[in-house]
Amino acid sequence: MSKTHTKTTLTNGLTVLLKEIHTTPLISFWVWYRVGSRDEVPPLTGISHLVEHMQFKGTPDYPAEVMDNAVARDGGTRNAFTFLDWTTYFETMPADKIDLALRLEADRMVHSLFDAKEFAAERTVVISEREGSENEPTFLLGEAVQQTAFRVHSYHHEILETWQISRL
Repeated sequence: MSKTHTKTTLTNGLTVLLKEIHTTPLISFWVWYRVGSRDEVPPLTGISHLVEHMQFKGTPDYPAEVMDNAVARDGGTRNAFTFLDWTTYFETMPADKIDLALRLEADRMVHSLFDAKEFAAERTVVISEREGSENEPTFLLGEAVQQTAFRVHSYHHEILETWQISRL
């Protein structure tokens, strides 16, 4: 059986997995960080999700609208999501634009802006996203399982409402 992907570990510890599929001229570039809600300590529960949102607010070199336009101009898309033990960012775009995806992700992780007004607005968005899920039975079941399995790391949205930006 042939190898389905290439795995390389860089000198800084970053693991790179590459799977080439030549059926379409696209790239889908994903960066997975091993951090999520289980790594949070009260009173900062929910911070992983909030940081994910803030990572889309731009950098000095790539203000938010520049990032969005740069990806969309070529028909690409980008997004992110956070879970218990990982946070993922991705871009899917024409293959010849992979350098743009690499530059945006590298810049985002080092130079993201955390403006206090943007932070407060995104905190409201994260709380709203959570509240929107709280009427779904499968969400509530997942919460009950997580609270049983991770008693110290349970996610309480009430804490989000009391965050002080100065704590960050």
